[in-house]
Amino acid sequence: MTLTDDLRQLLEPASPGQSRAPQVMRPQPAAPRGWESGIRYEPGGTMVVTAPPAENPPTGEDDWRARVEEMGLTIPDGFRVRLVEAKHDPAAWHRDAQGEDAVTRAVWRCRYVIEPAAPVWMSSGDVDALVRDAMRRRRKPRPAVDTADRALVVVYADAQAGKVGRDGGTPELLGRVADRFDRLDDHIRDLKAVGRAPTAAYWADAGDCVEGFENTTQQAFTNDLTLTEMIRVHRRISFEGLDRLAGRFGRVVAATCGSNHGRVRRGKDAVGPPVDDWGIEVMSQIADAYALNQDAYGHVSFVMPERWRDTVSLDVAGHIIGLSHGHQFPRPDKAGDWWRGQTFGRQPVADASILITGHYHHFRAQQMGNGRLWIQAPTLDNGSDWYTVRSGEVSTAGLLVFSVGPDGWDDLRIL
Repeated sequence: MTLTDDLRQLLEPASPGQSRAPQVMRPQPAAPRGWESGIRYEPGGTMVVTAPPAENPPTGEDDWRARVEEMGLTIPDGFRVRLVEAKHDPAAWHRDAQGEDAVTRAVWRCRYVIEPAAPVWMSSGDVDALVRDAMRRRRKPRPAVDTADRALVVVYADAQAGKVGRDGGTPELLGRVADRFDRLDDHIRDLKAVGRAPTAAYWADAGDCVEGFENTTQQAFTNDLTLTEMIRVHRRISFEGLDRLAGRFGRVVAATCGSNHGRVRRGKDAVGPPVDDWGIEVMSQIADAYALNQDAYGHVSFVMPERWRDTVSLDVAGHIIGLSHGHQFPRPDKAGDWWRGQTFGRQPVADASILITGHYHHFRAQQMGNGRLWIQAPTLDNGSDWYTVRSGEVSTAGLLVFSVGPDGWDDLRIL
């Protein structure tokens, strides 16, 4: 047969047995955004199927399966069809034939998931067997004592030496601090007994070491120490606390930050740069004294803010810890906003995964963002009666401690 014969056969009318009525493709209604018919493949073999619009609502699993298979999909063995979304669209428009006007006709738009009939974990057995095997698993051996770098963080906050309140004055403050130092000794022994002994210690002074005389008028009538006596008491307390840590650890780091009660003032106005602070000055005095005895204190180092800043950050066992007094934000609930702002401003605490603050005289720990922790330290002072009268809240005194290791923080306690 020649090419001319082929063309002639194609042009000749078909026999009655071969004739078929022409098929007219009915235009589909325009689908809203996100409801276009199609298939999206997900990890693990799951498929998300958006079916064409239908006049009748979905009725059951057999109906769901039929509608998906009408799209030409084959449901694999061990998989099921599940309806995840059904939407009734009363104003969907159609053009039934080419050239005809569009009309509205209510339709149902449905989305299905083709997924394994049973979760993957059930392939290993039933739920009872799964629970039994998990509970009877062999425990991993505990790491040997002192094989990993672990650091003890001691937060000394808001002692406000010289302040008199419901819990007494200077004698009561000194007795309270001495008792907490004894509890600190016990805590260090407890950590060693359970195999989590620290290899280094960090002393974090969160500020407000002295009460001062320029913050409120009543301080001139309620304090039981002069300003120089307040500073002397704070210096000797800090020296004692650091001396205890220096005798137990091969590495000790002491850090402090600026605060509102510690700030040098003329009236209520701050004098000089942010580092013009009695707490920072006392830490500098102790650093000078320790430098004179390298044999006893050569392993003790000191961290203080830069001249125009009042916060610091420390690398503690591979984790960045920020230290701030907390008076920079107006109330505790604003801590997160302030911390985020510090990050944008590239301030010392910007990269910290743990932020320590004082100032608000109560304990609080709150997770923030992705893996960050804010720790609000309790106070060591004699009580804030003015706040109790106004709010009814009473702060409980305590010395905050926690540990930092390769896996993050743990062993948080208030002594």
